[in-house]
Amino acid sequence: MAYTDISLWLTPQEPLRTTLNAIVRRLARDLDAVEFEPHVTVFCGRLSDDEAEAAASALGARFGPIQLTAERLSYTDAFTKTLFVQFQKSNKAQQLFEAARRAYLRPSDYSFNPHLSLVYKTLPKARQEQLRQTLDVPIGAYLFDQIRMVETKLPVAEPSAVREWRQVCDIPLSGS
Repeated sequence: MAYTDISLWLTPQEPLRTTLNAIVRRLARDLDAVEFEPHVTVFCGRLSDDEAEAAASALGARFGPIQLTAERLSYTDAFTKTLFVQFQKSNKAQQLFEAARRAYLRPSDYSFNPHLSLVYKTLPKARQEQLRQTLDVPIGAYLFDQIRMVETKLPVAEPSAVREWRQVCDIPLSGS
């Protein structure tokens, strides 16, 4: 049986999903960067597609929608954190992380830091700071209502890795 790296994402509820998609598309166009679906990565590890679907279904049935509070726009030197929304810690999101860690059948050293990236691109710090100060991004409550399992090739350090992502499944967060 083949195993790949499968990332467990939280995806935002509408209409926020559409708003964030528009921001990501605009930044990708303006900065000649790669487009991607806005998400919060909760966990990443090795699973088969069948195991990923089973884990996502179990987690979706156990957890209801998760609210995260966006506290600031930030940036780093990391390709996947060029510009991102940083969220406050959340007990419910941390519980989902812990449950995901148990649901993945093989060990992973992934550590959870709730954030939502808006652009993947190597940029000078001055440009990152300018974007941070001028970009109109919602701050406050974000509601996430779906788990998406995505096959990812690691490390994600260039656009080609992002273009090779493959969606495995989408599962609503329908638990309590």
